[in-house]
Amino acid sequence: MQNRFNWTLLAIAMVVLSVSEAAVGAAPAEEPTEPASSVSERLDEAFASIVRDHRLATVGAAIIEDGEIVWIGHYGEQVPGVPASRDTMFNVGSVTKTITAELIVALAEDGVISLDEQMAAHWIDPDVADDPNHELLTPRHALTHATGFPNWRYMDPEFKLRFLAEPGTSFGYSGEGFDYVARFVEEKTGKPFPDLVNDYVFEPRGLTDISITPEDWVLERLALPVDEHGERRRPFCASAEERYCLGVGEWSAADELATTVEDYGRFMISVMRGDRVKPSSQAARMTIQTSTEDDEVLSCKPASMDRCPSAQGYGLGWEIFEFDDARIVSHGGSDWSERAMVYFDRDTMNGVILFINGPSSTTTEALIAGLNALDPGSPVAMLYRGWIDAYNASLE
Repeated sequence: MQNRFNWTLLAIAMVVLSVSEAAVGAAPAEEPTEPASSVSERLDEAFASIVRDHRLATVGAAIIEDGEIVWIGHYGEQVPGVPASRDTMFNVGSVTKTITAELIVALAEDGVISLDEQMAAHWIDPDVADDPNHELLTPRHALTHATGFPNWRYMDPEFKLRFLAEPGTSFGYSGEGFDYVARFVEEKTGKPFPDLVNDYVFEPRGLTDISITPEDWVLERLALPVDEHGERRRPFCASAEERYCLGVGEWSAADELATTVEDYGRFMISVMRGDRVKPSSQAARMTIQTSTEDDEVLSCKPASMDRCPSAQGYGLGWEIFEFDDARIVSHGGSDWSERAMVYFDRDTMNGVILFINGPSSTTTEALIAGLNALDPGSPVAMLYRGWIDAYNASLE
């Protein structure tokens, strides 16, 4: 559902972020720690400028240190006349994939499915039924973006799902892969995908301000998207076109999650700790299984980036960047009126959450500015700038 317009490469770049030793919460020991009141004042001032300069409607952000949320901020308005607050919910685009990945891992932990079983025994999309490649598809391929599918079938001239590569042979970012594995678990368990998410992901963690589907109670609390003129528009849309919108109760396993900053922070901390999974599954989640090092946009280019990771790619649903002194786990989201970025350092359990809602023409630069505000001195924004430059160069 996500990015059903000509932003596919940019959407992939949005997923990818990394940090170095100067990452959030990881300042050199000899430097004094900034007082909490000073941090709050600095961020309030910075985000006031970001909202004004980039014409944003809504911003929600958090900083995590040592596995705990230490700061949360909300700026702008949820809807006209209603200030953004901890009750405000955000559409976070492809960050949805981290929730789906958690469900699939949990089902594998309980022995309901295997990450390496053939999905064809329970689900075959009609579009690929005549292609023998469908017999090779496994849940692991879906979570590691190795299905061989395009991002979305709308990219095909006939609006059909097709294989671009043999499953398991190469990286190819794909929302279709996540929807495919969700259909598979529905068929195998006999339970609707949203119910499985609630049973295996939300309820065990006590998450109540989060939803995999648009619901009436969500709409009452959602930061509504805005167009270039500042007008509020219909929510849960991958683009301004109505045909790319979800209705109440509909779902995509790859897009349109709605959540508060705080509930997503609690979920991400649970992932950091490896709650409800065996150490072996946690290690697999945090280990690169599909490399993105040769991707046209995502490959690190030293000429424009001060520092490159020694390895980069996907674990089970999360982007992994390995440095000599850090391993960063991240995911991003990008729809027509939102940008979202979440990441953490696996070893220090420090991280950042940033949800932005505003005109599509300004949210990319606003995201870079917001990351710089949350994580001063970090190479995150610099790396992201490099990917954006690579994307722009690909259009020339």
